Amino acid sequence: MRSLAILLYSFSAYARATLLRQESSLNLDQWHRGHEADSSLLLRISIAITIQNANFGVETLLRISDPSSPHYSHYLSAKDVARMFAPRPNAVSDVIKWLRESGIDMTLVNLSHGGSHLSLSLSVQQATLLLKTTFYHQIHQETGQEEIACQDYYLPESLARSIDYILTSSSVPTHRQIPRHQVVLKDNVTASAPLPLGCLKQTTLSCLRNLYGIPDNVEPHPNNSLGIFEPSWFSWLPEDLDKFFGKVQQDLVGHRPKVDAINGGYLQRNETGSHWFREPNLDFEYAMALIWPQNVTNVQVGSYNEVGNLDDMLAAFDQYYCDPIDPVHKKYPDFYRPGCNATSCDCGSSSPPKVLSISWGYTEAGFSPTYLQRQCLEFLKLGLMGTTVVVSVSDHGTASAGPTGPSCIDDTMGNATGGRFSPIFPASCPWVTSVGGTQMLQPTNLQTTTATINETVFRKLVKKQLATSGGGFSNVFLAPSYQIPNVATYKDIEGDHLGEIADRFNSTGRGYPDVAARADDYQVVIKGEWKLISGTSASNPVFASIISLINSERMHAGKGPVGFINPVLYSNPDALNDVVTGANQGCGVDEAFRATHGWDAVTGLGSPDYERLRRLFMSLP
Repeated sequence: MRSLAILLYSFSAYARATLLRQESSLNLDQWHRGHEADSSLLLRISIAITIQNANFGVETLLRISDPSSPHYSHYLSAKDVARMFAPRPNAVSDVIKWLRESGIDMTLVNLSHGGSHLSLSLSVQQATLLLKTTFYHQIHQETGQEEIACQDYYLPESLARSIDYILTSSSVPTHRQIPRHQVVLKDNVTASAPLPLGCLKQTTLSCLRNLYGIPDNVEPHPNNSLGIFEPSWFSWLPEDLDKFFGKVQQDLVGHRPKVDAINGGYLQRNETGSHWFREPNLDFEYAMALIWPQNVTNVQVGSYNEVGNLDDMLAAFDQYYCDPIDPVHKKYPDFYRPGCNATSCDCGSSSPPKVLSISWGYTEAGFSPTYLQRQCLEFLKLGLMGTTVVVSVSDHGTASAGPTGPSCIDDTMGNATGGRFSPIFPASCPWVTSVGGTQMLQPTNLQTTTATINETVFRKLVKKQLATSGGGFSNVFLAPSYQIPNVATYKDIEGDHLGEIADRFNSTGRGYPDVAARADDYQVVIKGEWKLISGTSASNPVFASIISLINSERMHAGKGPVGFINPVLYSNPDALNDVVTGANQGCGVDEAFRATHGWDAVTGLGSPDYERLRRLFMSLP
């Protein structure tokens, strides 16, 4: 994975006529400061201009997502959304004035179409003078990864209401993608055939259809779409897809995902390591088979040289987030702005799918709260336009994936044996639907073939390492109104236990996940061999596929897509299968968040039941 770019914290105003001091969001406790950065080195600078109406945008999304509202499913156009989130009056001119008075060559400054970002390239010397700071080489203690960062920086107090944050980086992506949530690969287990070995032991396509009642005869709608995000270098192999489909869905042999290539859209075909293909194969083998004959779109982001990230994808979906006012300057290979890298810049080039599946994430603690809030608003915008964003949680319980294993906040040992719980983003964003993991509860009488099949929290020991569904409460986002009653009930039921770990999590934060699905031992073809894979990035495309099928049914009935589904689900929890047993682990706590009746912070509202969900959404306008 590429190195972590530096996000500089947002600020609060000091006394007028003073400078505002900001601290870097990089956790410098984990980095050794090296020598001062060469003054000629080029840095990419992105300035996030303060936008308006964030609260009104939230109110609007909740209104059009409320099943009892007359405005339900009245989605907005991209242009309407851009108008809603326009920058504060004079904010752009104030920042431009500051740059001009600081001696910046204004021909190098690029303004996004909607005015929400300014971007430019500066040498370290220029950035040092502009931000009144010093940049150093920083080396990560565990990985040896090197980055250029400053401890703090300064801005005129007069810009306090005009700038949310400033992001700087050298030639690296906007943020480091944590490897997809530590999906577990059982290298020594090979399925002799892609036949169900019983839902209690392994997960197959037929098992999922039986477990969740997923039909295989839903007629696709031409306006429906399911997209799955993948960064460059992580790609599916066509021969693996065909081997999988040849055994479980023969009509799909020869079919491929539709590739939406963003900023290069590099499909890995050169490297031999199975980890490059493991999870894209999982995503597309199951999603394509579950919703066939509807097509699946591979939202492939990034080039051979520049690994794509979520900012790049969001910029491609929203021209108002990144597109330059001057149409001549479509590409700026020499300097950074959201959606651009060293080879290309795709801004507003793609239409967001009706359902978007994201099985990638990173720890909240790695970035500024303001940055996370702004990116979360981009997911809110997708909801306003009718897209359902489905995001997986981690497989480290209450920890997050670090460079050498699970990581917790204030964990000085770096082995997840202590410290505060580390929430995962974007699963913690209130405007996505986050998916946890389950596995099958083993019946006490293994001789019976008709035992009631129940689910429990995903928690498996694999190669002496415990994989367990993520879940918990955000440290950045407050609990949204749609889940407050459900979270309150959970806290009442689990009050004594939660009191024992109260110092490890934010009790007022947004609770996640929202739902869950089976996450253990999926039969997948990887480089020609049948393997078993576990993790919430397996449950995520399954749930996204179910929502996509329901969208087709609604569209054929003359209705719109379901859009942001959380308010509907939280007000109708009986549409899901309640998971009431099991607990996740992490940060030195064996039972962190426990499953219980109703919503809980490890399986959410429960796992899907297709027919109940279909009836619910078909009953809505």
